[in-house]
Amino acid sequence: MHIKMQVEELCSNYSLLKYFYFDTRYQLWSRSHAVNLGISMAKGKFLIIADIDLIYSPHFATVMHSQIDENAFVQYQCYYLPENEINYQNLDFNKPYPYRVSSVGMAAGLIAVPRKKMYAIGGFDEYFKVWGVEDLDLKKRLQAIGLSGKTLSISQVANFHQWHPSAAQQDLMPALWLSAMEKYAKNKNLAPLSYLEKKNDFHRPVLKLIDSESINANFTFEYPTLQSFVKFSQLFYSLKSGEYLIINQIFATIKANEKSRLGGLFSKLNQLFEKLGISYRVAELFTFETEVVSYINIRDFLFYFIAENQNYIADYLFDNTHLRQIKCVLFKA
Repeated sequence: MHIKMQVEELCSNYSLLKYFYFDTRYQLWSRSHAVNLGISMAKGKFLIIADIDLIYSPHFATVMHSQIDENAFVQYQCYYLPENEINYQNLDFNKPYPYRVSSVGMAAGLIAVPRKKMYAIGGFDEYFKVWGVEDLDLKKRLQAIGLSGKTLSISQVANFHQWHPSAAQQDLMPALWLSAMEKYAKNKNLAPLSYLEKKNDFHRPVLKLIDSESINANFTFEYPTLQSFVKFSQLFYSLKSGEYLIINQIFATIKANEKSRLGGLFSKLNQLFEKLGISYRVAELFTFETEVVSYINIRDFLFYFIAENQNYIADYLFDNTHLRQIKCVLFKA
């Protein structure tokens, strides 16, 4: 909540800004969901989808206004600033830079769209979780309803993308999730979606639950894991609307063969990797620990289950911030 208050205070300094807060704690990170919330609150004739780490030209709004119309969407570009560029106050928006420029062909996240047309397609598809593919899918669906595409090039107006370290995707995505999103995007139909219609009532019953009582599990994953997946699915689908399923499980490890010389060496390497903050997926290549029920398998199963069953889930909590522990609550729609 501390960051919420800081952002709210910052926005209060600008009369043109309106600040809205949505408590999305413990949900899978989704750019589609975040942008749809913003779209649902917007009132203007046109929508400009922006990234938080962009520095915009003072002339951007004027130039964009001259390009967009009711029958077109406009993609705009930005320079990717290098790590050593930190003098943001003195960027020159009127000269070219030798930096990499964003591609309008491979990415469509920076885009301006007529508001009515965005509602006609139902906003971003919230199947897409974390990041990737949602922007290209949006572009494809806008073209399907007859909108032409325009490009506001870097030579017309310069914007800058601030440098930041690349995130470790394997820590945010389960195995093969990017491939699953790409396959979904390729095979889906282009019928209008209904996500924007649901944004008027942003209700989180799971937050009231965790604030009012401790989370006592009513389901535990057991060995054999595949059979446990089936039991979990059957139990969830049997729930009535408003009922919920709770998992609060710690995945203990069984240590083996540590006293051998090779085992001791790999154990020390594994401890070093963990201290350095290297992904556990890398660290586990060198581990001498085995699990009766795999933390990674359960984490990935729940991620996919939430993504594939979002129409049956009214609200949920998914927390795996503590390594080897998963808390999950699913409310039946």
